[in-house]
Amino acid sequence: MNEQLQLLIDLQKLDTLILSSRMRIDAIPAALSSHEAPLRNAEAAFESQRQTYAALEKRKKDKESEIEELREKAKKLKQRTSEIKNNKEYQAHLKEIEKIERDLKTADDALFSLMESLEESSRLLTEETARIAEERVKVEAVRKDLEREVLQREQELKGHKEQRKKLVSRIEGDLYTLYMNIMKASRGLAVVEAKNEVCQGCNLHIPPQMFVEIKANNEIVECPQCRRILYYVKPEAEAPDTTGTVGE
Repeated sequence: MNEQLQLLIDLQKLDTLILSSRMRIDAIPAALSSHEAPLRNAEAAFESQRQTYAALEKRKKDKESEIEELREKAKKLKQRTSEIKNNKEYQAHLKEIEKIERDLKTADDALFSLMESLEESSRLLTEETARIAEERVKVEAVRKDLEREVLQREQELKGHKEQRKKLVSRIEGDLYTLYMNIMKASRGLAVVEAKNEVCQGCNLHIPPQMFVEIKANNEIVECPQCRRILYYVKPEAEAPDTTGTVGE
């Protein structure tokens, strides 16, 4: 195989690894954010329940004040009962007391219901607090795993870049310029296999005579459609057992 072609193939493989590592590192924040979603949901549920509890607590205090006022009013009315001499006024007075006692019972029932709601809200707050603690533990574990992955990827990236520098130093300047121009125009894929007279980069047909030249792997040949650099991988049945090269 043409040495420069083999170097370009190796460079493409290395650049693919570099791009993959960079993409994974760039995706880490989004990955962490997705794992944080259950925690955010738990915190939102807790805040909603906290507001519910606060509203119930206020209603309870208001109802207790209302009950206290009704009791005080009923007490005063009962104290006045002995002072009323007129039968008509007395009957009206008794009805007023009965109404207040009915209102008091209604208020007591409402207070009891509010206390039950507060108890349930408190239980839910306890549940959400526990869920938040649980989700925080999970997020922290994921965060540490992702931090380790970033460190590993960055170390791999550093190694790949060092290898790349050595490879590039062996590639002819004009070929490297061509490679980089194709890389920029072809979204990171400049060197691809030609298989069955089809470019594996754009999936378009390659003229038969050109495919014969590509199969020789002796020259730098570009796809007539997408301009990517092409090479040929000899099928295993054809490949000699003693070689580890891409093609001949």
